[in-house]
Amino acid sequence: MPRFRNTPRLAADQPARLSIASLEAVLAVAASGSMSAAARRLQCSQSSVSQLVSQAEVNLGCTLFDRSRRPFRPTVEGSELTRQAARILHELHALPQHVAALSERPSLRIAMVDSFAETLGPDLIRYAALRAGDLFVSQGLTPAHANDLLERRVDLIVSADALDAYDGLSRIPLLTEKLVLLMPEGSHWNPSLRTLADLGRDLPFIRYSSRSVTGAMVERYLRVARVPTSRRIEVDNADMMCSLVADGLGWAMTTPLHVLQGLSRLRGVVVRKLPAPAPERQVTLVTREGEWMETATRLAGETRRLLAEKYLPLLVAAVPELGSEISLAQ
Repeated sequence: MPRFRNTPRLAADQPARLSIASLEAVLAVAASGSMSAAARRLQCSQSSVSQLVSQAEVNLGCTLFDRSRRPFRPTVEGSELTRQAARILHELHALPQHVAALSERPSLRIAMVDSFAETLGPDLIRYAALRAGDLFVSQGLTPAHANDLLERRVDLIVSADALDAYDGLSRIPLLTEKLVLLMPEGSHWNPSLRTLADLGRDLPFIRYSSRSVTGAMVERYLRVARVPTSRRIEVDNADMMCSLVADGLGWAMTTPLHVLQGLSRLRGVVVRKLPAPAPERQVTLVTREGEWMETATRLAGETRRLLAEKYLPLLVAAVPELGSEISLAQ
């Protein structure tokens, strides 16, 4: 069949818009072979069916049915639209049930920065698992988690970066913590940048990767304070950092949450405050605006409870000096 010569074409930048009623009419005509039979199937007038099919043809700029034959037969374009319309309408009809099921036991994808995952993570996962359907948990560096959240691969992240540069996100602060110093036992220390510089000349500096938020924060502090570090050892977790410091292989800077992560390896490690003002990092729960807010609020509340009742007392009992270096968000 030739295309309609007088059918108006849409502008190149104007997308075709098909109503649900038009799709249903096209499907009914394809299934029954005539406008009248389709009208009986849809319980409407024949003129309504004819108008809906014609409108779809105008919107698409092509003929959908060969009307010269009885019963009507779909053209190539009509056959493709019929196939796609059947899928779309099936998914549309199933959508309410699908959404209702999600609202009862939604799946949840959450990513956590390592220091959080290795400390509070198990307790928070246990709490979330009782309130979600399938639960998918990952841990690692904040920059990777930020990309996953923005590209919708995860729903919530516990992050060392609040992602303030991005719009469309909701943020719930969890805690604030200051950088602290780790030294081998026997190291001489008083709170001055000069002594810190001496430490940097005497021992290798044990650092996190600058790809991590904490690693980048430490590097900025050393650069601004003009603290030399003649030799460096790079590690990717708090356990290794604490073990190397305990063995006298170097000194380090980290946060109280990382100290909590490596608590079992603190024998032989001296933990001290840094000279004021020590840099701070904020741990934040971040999700997309308008999504998962009720879940995020509950998880944030449970996180603060766990910190106040279990983890901060554990940290302060081991290193009393850190009580002033970490605080809960209100």
